[in-house]
Amino acid sequence: MALASFFRKPGGKLGKSYLAGSMMSLAPTKGLLNEPGQNSCFLNSAVQVLWHLDIFRRSLRQLPGHFCQGESCIFCALKGIFSQFQQSRERALPSDNLRHALAETFKDEQRFQLGFMDDAAECFENILDRIHRHIVPEETDACTSKNCITHQKFAMTLYEQYVCRSCGASSDPLPFTELVHYVTTTALHQQIRQRRHKDETFGDLLQAARTIGDQQNCPSNCGQRIKIRRVLMNSPEIVTIGFGWDSDQSDLTEDVIRSLGPHLSLSTLFYRVTDEHAKKGELLLVGMICYSSQHYCAFAFHTKSSKWVFFDDATVKEVRGHIPSSYSQQYESTC
Repeated sequence: MALASFFRKPGGKLGKSYLAGSMMSLAPTKGLLNEPGQNSCFLNSAVQVLWHLDIFRRSLRQLPGHFCQGESCIFCALKGIFSQFQQSRERALPSDNLRHALAETFKDEQRFQLGFMDDAAECFENILDRIHRHIVPEETDACTSKNCITHQKFAMTLYEQYVCRSCGASSDPLPFTELVHYVTTTALHQQIRQRRHKDETFGDLLQAARTIGDQQNCPSNCGQRIKIRRVLMNSPEIVTIGFGWDSDQSDLTEDVIRSLGPHLSLSTLFYRVTDEHAKKGELLLVGMICYSSQHYCAFAFHTKSSKWVFFDDATVKEVRGHIPSSYSQQYESTC
């Protein structure tokens, strides 16, 4: 299993925090081009993380077919890039076909348009959603198709409910599905400060931050204020965490970086987990997208070399440092 952790529009000094003196020039994989005026760094970062998610890459390759949308077919464009990653001898490849497919798909919404910067986390999430639609075009409330990579690998099936500990009254459970689990950095920072001297895991901090402000009056009006409970009902193989920043000039970067954990237990991320496999499972951090100074870059764990790799469009560098043995033992080194 894998945890993909995303930074969504942060400010601060991510570059200095991550990059200083920590990388080598050689890398075992390819970059993606971003010519002047293209503003494709958000897309390139999302693609690199998707490519390095072994579960996703292998599953996409094995799919028998899809409902093609011609020039706006994100599925075809993504498979094309993945094929070039494997076969091309070039050190950096164009992502133009996928950029055009995104722009054509979302032209009515004026999102992901050519030449304009956009949000990498939203790009990542919308690519997953479009892959679902290329595989299961019928609109359904909950996708159960075994061929749908999006829902079989990424989707978190949840329900929310308010339960009063005082009188026992409860609201009706509200089921929903998440592809990205968003948490605000302001709330996370607040929990870091409050729990600084407690033995809290990364998942505990995320759950506490996600529930800040999620209170309402007791359904029976007994006078109590009660918090929402979020319950996970499945066992996703990939979990994506999206950090939402309140401004582009945030001063919380250092605290957020220090709170990041390489391991995540689903049982700590939610109030309760009902799936037995999910209760026992632990996910490893294998990819991050970072944003600083109006530019996106990405980090991904390359399983074949057991190394972390930094991607800044066409620039690719291996990250120096010790790789925990749990990473190399967890993943197969096949492409």
